[in-house]
Amino acid sequence: MAENIDDVVDELAGIVREASRTSDRVGYFAALYRQVTVEVRTAIHGGLFDDGARMDRFDTYFGNRYFDAYDAWRRDRSGPRCWRETFGLLDDVDTIIVQHLLLGVDAHINLDLAIAAARTSQGEDIHPLRRDFLLINDILGRVALAVQDSVDALSPLMSLLDKVGGRTDEQILDFSVRQSREEAWYNAVLLAGQNEEERSGLVVCGAG
Repeated sequence: MAENIDDVVDELAGIVREASRTSDRVGYFAALYRQVTVEVRTAIHGGLFDDGARMDRFDTYFGNRYFDAYDAWRRDRSGPRCWRETFGLLDDVDTIIVQHLLLGVDAHINLDLAIAAARTSQGEDIHPLRRDFLLINDILGRVALAVQDSVDALSPLMSLLDKVGGRTDEQILDFSVRQSREEAWYNAVLLAGQNEEERSGLVVCGAG
């Protein structure tokens, strides 16, 4: 369980190292996610967010959602349905790298991001979080272009996709992230106004 954003970076690095050692496709998303988290940490230290301490908590809650899903899948193939479906396609040789990234982005943003935001700032306190929440879009856009350096360590196919598609893969990823985050913010505001029991009933992509 991560206690701060530094722990999130370290745990993700561990997943990437193990994935690289075993040629496990789970490393694709973990490499992307680690790079995003490093950039968010740099922005926190650089004072780019309105409330750096709040963003550290937010990112830690967010990271632990992923780690919980990852651990549940590794343990007994359990966890939230959307993560089970994402992890379940890792061994499908017909699923290309950018599809793995998009599936991970979809599960982590559409399920985990809103929950983490609502936990960070509950009730009316959610609204001051919006600027910092949306500022991450710019970070994600930059990382979508730079992440192939991390993914290349796991597979040279990312470079091939660029040569053939002219960065189409990163453009698709960037668009998907931005669209998903707009929906996630709406859901975060909704969840922030609910108690724990009510939130459980509102989470669409659940454990069933």
